[in-house]
Amino acid sequence: MKRKFSTIIVVVVSGLMLFGCAQSKGDIADQPDPNSNPAGIVLAGADQEKNISLEDVKTIELYDLDGKLVNGELNKEEIVKAFNDSMIDDTSYIQMITGYRMVITLKDDGQINISSYGDETRVVAMVRDTTYHLISPELAKILLGK
Repeated sequence: MKRKFSTIIVVVVSGLMLFGCAQSKGDIADQPDPNSNPAGIVLAGADQEKNISLEDVKTIELYDLDGKLVNGELNKEEIVKAFNDSMIDDTSYIQMITGYRMVITLKDDGQINISSYGDETRVVAMVRDTTYHLISPELAKILLGK
């Protein structure tokens, strides 16, 4: 009888623990509308934080994988607009470099490095201490030489 009683207690306690860990209907997060933001979750203000002004840009240069300058005459206005209009994507990406690398040098001598990993719509940008996975078909095409 003593053994049956302890087994019943273990089963009841286990059941209560599992029941207590189960999500209630109110705990389930609402699913985002897939049509409203194709990039997924974007932290509030992050898109604006990465933006730069055309007046702050000193040079924009394109380098190949060997580090040789390919083109130093890119349309600054077009590049800045594409960068500012890009959306931050919270999905993972392959950590490899393919195509060209773009370096935007700012007047305060800060740099923004943008590289491609072969995707035709997404790029990786390093701005100060932050790396962004960006949706920007315009920048991706430039980096892939298209």
